[in-house]
Amino acid sequence: MELNLIALGLISLIPLAFAAIWYNPSLGLSTKAGIPFSIGGNPLKWILFFICSYALMFVYVNLIIHQVGFYELFFTDIMRGSVEAKEVAEAFLAEYGDKHRHFGHGAFHGAILGTFLALPFLAILYLTDGKSLRWVLTHFGYWMITSIVTGGLIAEFV
Repeated sequence: MELNLIALGLISLIPLAFAAIWYNPSLGLSTKAGIPFSIGGNPLKWILFFICSYALMFVYVNLIIHQVGFYELFFTDIMRGSVEAKEVAEAFLAEYGDKHRHFGHGAFHGAILGTFLALPFLAILYLTDGKSLRWVLTHFGYWMITSIVTGGLIAEFV
């Protein structure tokens, strides 16, 4: 099973673009001055943010595209040279390779990921670091919108 790494790279730019918009001081969403995502910030931060975003998109791929999980069942045998495992995997993917590969399904899984990946971390910071509820909702909103859009695009194009 081959992934479209160019599309994945382009989709990895979406969290950067959304961060530049979402955390723009003119929106009044930032709760602290000097947010690192403001336009004109340090380019090294943007590069590191892209690298982290690209790595996170691989996590999203594994949780959004169900066919990846199926293919992983046979991957070790295929790498060891098993022709039978490769034929079984290819036959299944030829039949069901496009099932659930549309924007709506990916967006649904993106919403699940935004809720169950980001919200627990934000809740821990809320409870332990004394962050405000506004802070949690601001960051949760960013993660939900980003996860929904990237999830949909991953299912459609990767």
